[in-house]
Amino acid sequence: MTSPEKYRSVTLTTFLVLGLLLSGSGLAQSRPELVDQMGWADTVLVNGKIVSMDDRSSVPNTPGNIYAAMAIKNSRIMALGSVDEMRELAGPRTRIVDLGNRTLIPGLIATHYHMFTSAARRYGPQFGLTDPSIKLNVLADTTAEATAKKIRDTVVNALRTQDIPKGKWVSVFVDQNPESPPGTVRSWLFMGKLNRRQLDAVTPDHPMMVSGGIGGYFNQPAIEEFKQEFEDWEESTNLETGPGAAMNGYFAVPEQGALTFEYWWKDKPLADLAEVMRLQGLDIIQNGITTVATRLLYPRTIAAFSLLNRENRLPHRLAYYIESQRGNLFGRKSIQEFYRAYGAPWTNHKNGGEMMWLNGMCHEQWDSTQNNVCLGDDVPAPPDIKARERCPDPGLKTWISLKAAIINGWRPVGVHATSSHGGRLYLQMLEEAAREGNYSVEYIRSLRPTLEHNQVLGNLPEVMAGIKKYGIILNVNTSYLSEVPKLIGDYGEQLRPFAMPIKSWIDQGIRVTFESAGMDFWAPIHVLVTRQTAINRNYPESVTLLP
Repeated sequence: MTSPEKYRSVTLTTFLVLGLLLSGSGLAQSRPELVDQMGWADTVLVNGKIVSMDDRSSVPNTPGNIYAAMAIKNSRIMALGSVDEMRELAGPRTRIVDLGNRTLIPGLIATHYHMFTSAARRYGPQFGLTDPSIKLNVLADTTAEATAKKIRDTVVNALRTQDIPKGKWVSVFVDQNPESPPGTVRSWLFMGKLNRRQLDAVTPDHPMMVSGGIGGYFNQPAIEEFKQEFEDWEESTNLETGPGAAMNGYFAVPEQGALTFEYWWKDKPLADLAEVMRLQGLDIIQNGITTVATRLLYPRTIAAFSLLNRENRLPHRLAYYIESQRGNLFGRKSIQEFYRAYGAPWTNHKNGGEMMWLNGMCHEQWDSTQNNVCLGDDVPAPPDIKARERCPDPGLKTWISLKAAIINGWRPVGVHATSSHGGRLYLQMLEEAAREGNYSVEYIRSLRPTLEHNQVLGNLPEVMAGIKKYGIILNVNTSYLSEVPKLIGDYGEQLRPFAMPIKSWIDQGIRVTFESAGMDFWAPIHVLVTRQTAINRNYPESVTLLP
């Protein structure tokens, strides 16, 4: 009899073949013990380069073991090994597939991809799922005061000349001035230098949304409209951003999406929204991506994906993270009640659904990106630079919601921790939650918490020790390295060693994964290997960040 220990067994469920498959049939001549346990293989792949990618070291040219053959049973990998070993697992009905020396790798997993927003942009219009507001554009000036005047003048002119009906929503997009540093408009909005009071007097009859990308502000009529659906908006905004944010009318990503999915589209057929997500899913599959992990903020997006799953029409596997405290614009009481009342229903693909499962809760705002990183005392800088840092504290929604979720048994994932002091504060919050919940270190480790992006997280001993202690996975986004040269200009060369020292993390035994850029895996891999920063709209030059 053949011992099953001679085979390499893995838990991966999907592999991607790089090339065409040639199939045939075959019959094994013996009955190994593995067959007694599992039955004959359904499919055996032979004569290939099957890359297991199970090596987590940083040694060059070590992608993990490479096998010539693989056996599959019930859509699961039964074993990996040589051609002769895998043929022993083939029975009279086993399908033999000759890979013809082609390479086969695990199906790609998009670890942090908000596909619902790109799906809405690309496929929504054909189903009448559109933004119904009047669109205006303003090129920012080089000062906040001059930019506020340009916004006001543009809006007043549009209301006078376009005969916009009363009550009609108007969206104003403020584009970055090329002479200003990247992220300037976003910082003005976050710090309240651009705010609703600059616009309210001239827009008493029109709800206005002024946006600088992922941040912006509502005028008073827009706030009144928005609060019809989200009555806790003011408290939610102050918890999210800080005291006074609601007075400024400040909004971020959650409000923009809620306005779309839960306000403008609230009466649209759910089946149409589900079809939008399905069409985007087909694009994802064609790019070799078999599993998507994403936060889902809004009830209707969860309902749309759930409808596809019930009808067996979800093209890819979906691991989703609840971010209800943001998507539903919760206040403090609602946050506490939600995570306590719902317990911890998170699952995984083994004990949840095969195609869609709830994989925990997330909060995509801890510290932030571009100008709003959280370096604290780790990297000194002039007062005006330090003033724009965004660091969490126990009075903000990030801290409140994550702590409440952990205490009530939820898995915390998808937390943006871009910077060293932000990482330190996250560990402090985690330890508070563990003490109050009476949880052991082993229990917290079993939750497999993650921190995302990590562009200037650095390698400070006490922060790395805490990350190792709790088994926190660092899910890096290499595209954010493009922000670092500008940040070095602000903070000085002392910041350079903080720029995503991935090799050092791996060598310390910290688990590191990485994000794709939407559906593009290969450009981020190039950045990951070369440390050559990506070129994009905000950062039009490439820089090599050497250690």
